[in-house]
Formats: sequence, C-alpha cells, structure tokens
Amino acid sequence: MTDTADSHDWVVGCTIKVLTKHTKEKFQGTVFGYDPHTDTVMIKEQGTHGGVVNLRMYKAEQLQVLSAERAKGKQHDLQLPYVDKERARQREEKALQVAEADMAKVGVGVTKEAQSIFDALSKTMPCTWQGRSISVMDAVVVQPPYTTDDVTTNIEHKGAFERVKKVLQAERTRLGLA
Repeated sequence: MTDTADSHDWVVGCTIKVLTKHTKEKFQGTVFGYDPHTDTVMIKEQGTHGGVVNLRMYKAEQLQVLSAERAKGKQHDLQLPYVDKERARQREEKALQVAEADMAKVGVGVTKEAQSIFDALSKTMPCTWQGRSISVMDAVVVQPPYTTDDVTTNIEHKGAFERVKKVLQAERTRLGLA
C-alpha cells in the first residue's frame, strides 16, 4: 500500500497502521469492511480492556496508510462484536451532558473579549452566563462592559467580590483593555 490508499487496498482482514489526515492520530487495526460506493472503510481496533474492540468508520480519503500486512491463510473474524446497549446508552448520555455543559460556557451575543473574560474567571471559579452577564459562584455578577466597576454583589460575599475584581483586572490587562 502507498500513502494514499486506493479502493483495492482495503482488503478485509488486512492489518494496517494509519494516520488520520485531519487530527493526525495514529492507530492500528484490522480492515473489517470497505464500501466502494461510499469509499468508507471500517477498521476494528483492539480496545483497552481484554475482549473489547472499537469499530471506527472513516471516509478512506481521510486516512493515510502507514503500513499494511496481509495475513496469508488466516481466517478472519467477520462477526460484529457484542455491543452492550446499556453501556452505550450511558456513554451517550454522559457525552450529551458534557456537550451541554460545554455549550453553557459559550456566551450568546457576547464579544470575543467577554468570552475571554468568562474563560479566565471560570478557570478558578464556577461561572455561568446569565444573558450577557457573568455570574460567578452564584454570588458575584459581572455586567457588560465587564470592567471592575461593573462587578456587583451583596455585602456577605466580599471575599468573592475582591477575587473576581482581581482576576477581571488581570484578564483585561492581558487583553489590552485596561
């Protein structure tokens, strides 16, 4: 096989080492299937635990083949591996929760600088967007235009108030806004 694989290179049962062109991830596996109509290859990769395998599907054009070895006279296991549906559902649920949490960290209708300030504050303190305002620890609020004068709280959260102002000022200085 060459660096750019042709459809005839995706022989079922062939052990290959590949590099994904987009993410530059290297991995090794066995060609499990190939569809010439969609130019899609399925690669079976050994999982981290015994008896567990991962199936990866790629457009063949997205892979660079680093090496290939065809096993002669060896029978290939073409049965689909067992899928634990409950575990798959749990993994999906967890992935959705992570994605939702990540989305909640992105401000809607805010400037790049506001997002940078939010990111800096959230590195050390729990933050959420409340519209265009940043809520820190559910105790301190930073309103647009996100200067130290725009930080508010009630008297019982004075320590958090001072910490937020300090981090805010440092981030504004880093961004050249101070």
